[in-house]
Amino acid sequence: MASATKKAKIRRILNLAKAAKKRKNFEKKFGSTPKLLPLDMPNANEKAMKKAE
Repeated sequence: MASATKKAKIRRILNLAKAAKKRKNFEKKFGSTPKLLPLDMPNANEKAMKKAE
């Protein structure tokens, strides 16, 4: 029978592989970036400057 350390090492490797597979599948299904990125929104300073005008 394998030692406790060997079992833990194998379990850790399998968990990492499983996590990587889950992450890759999620990215394949839903993409890695959100659909709506608020890049074109004015920042707080711009809003304040427009109000001052």
